[in-house]
Amino acid sequence: MNHLDKPVKNVAIIYPYFAHYRLPVLRELSKSTTIRYTLISDPNSGNDIKKIDPGIANKNLEDGGLRWKFVKNNWLYKEAILWQSGLLRHLRKEKFDDVIFLANAYYLSTWFATLYLKITGKKVYMWTHGVITTKKDWKWRLRKVFYGLSDGVLLYGHKAKEVMASNGFPEKKLHVIYNSTGSIDDLIKKNEISNEIRNHTKKQLFKYPNLPILIFVGRLTYVKKLNQILEAVHILAQEDFKVNVLFVGDGEARKDLESLAQNLNLTNYCHFYGACFKNEELELLFTISSLCVSPGEVGLTAMSALGNGTPVLSHDDFNYQMPEYEAIEPGINGMLFKRNSISDLALKTKQWIIENKDTPEEIMRSNCNKIIREKYNAEYQAKLINTILLNNE
Repeated sequence: MNHLDKPVKNVAIIYPYFAHYRLPVLRELSKSTTIRYTLISDPNSGNDIKKIDPGIANKNLEDGGLRWKFVKNNWLYKEAILWQSGLLRHLRKEKFDDVIFLANAYYLSTWFATLYLKITGKKVYMWTHGVITTKKDWKWRLRKVFYGLSDGVLLYGHKAKEVMASNGFPEKKLHVIYNSTGSIDDLIKKNEISNEIRNHTKKQLFKYPNLPILIFVGRLTYVKKLNQILEAVHILAQEDFKVNVLFVGDGEARKDLESLAQNLNLTNYCHFYGACFKNEELELLFTISSLCVSPGEVGLTAMSALGNGTPVLSHDDFNYQMPEYEAIEPGINGMLFKRNSISDLALKTKQWIIENKDTPEEIMRSNCNKIIREKYNAEYQAKLINTILLNNE
């Protein structure tokens, strides 16, 4: 493996496993000529989340490889508590200057490793959602102690920074690095799909292809509250404002959603596409849609939608959101509705469609792409992390 010429710092990034969507930012970090990054994790995830192929550790950096050391995850209590065997050995052997942990207060080995690193004068950073609720229960207090052990906290969003700073965390330790699933070129689609293909696809999917299409992309689970989409669409139908709904994904809630659509007389306005992992297909499905709707937490679905030029509608309560909802700029690239209010979900859906029915596609696409291009991409995320470490912030 090739090594960097005289790096300023030697840094470890420690996770239980590395999900595949992390690959772009890890590759961007590995390009640094001033910081030598090494990944440490179990090569296996133990779940159905797509992970980075550990074989990548055998490739040279210029061929897309990553420096990667392996440990073994030992999970306890239904995979809630973790001990990583071999972690302390790697930390003693490699002599890292800084260490970045995926911060989870239930990872016992992280507590021990953090204390060891602090004793030996190393800097510790926590990569985390942070404290994203104002409800101060015992979990909140545990995380406050846990994050307090670090020299810096790398946060996905500004709401977490705001909450933490207002509750005793030193603001200078709190750094917003956003989130990303790819490079700018990966995330922002050119969308050169012809009107002929779009119209043909709409006719294949829906009985009434000329109606606006609401899309949801992701696992069809109960926690996503997808029933709220159908209930809101039913309200709109009673107002003679009809729209189509496109569910892209599969999961435990699918059968109940299909039954609900039938009970609400929406069968002719709904299509259950199933799981889709091909970027070309997803790009087409986003392109024909007027609005991406996520009634529960929105997460990385927002990134996919905005990168494809599709505005996003989700709820407004950050206590029950993922940090990516901050990418939604109401009135510009989407809307926020009152959490769990079906009537407000219906109202905001109708409002967005009416107000934007004459907005040129290139304007809407530009509005959606802007936040991805500026903040939610691997290049910018890596730049922020490198700056924090080099400045010893």
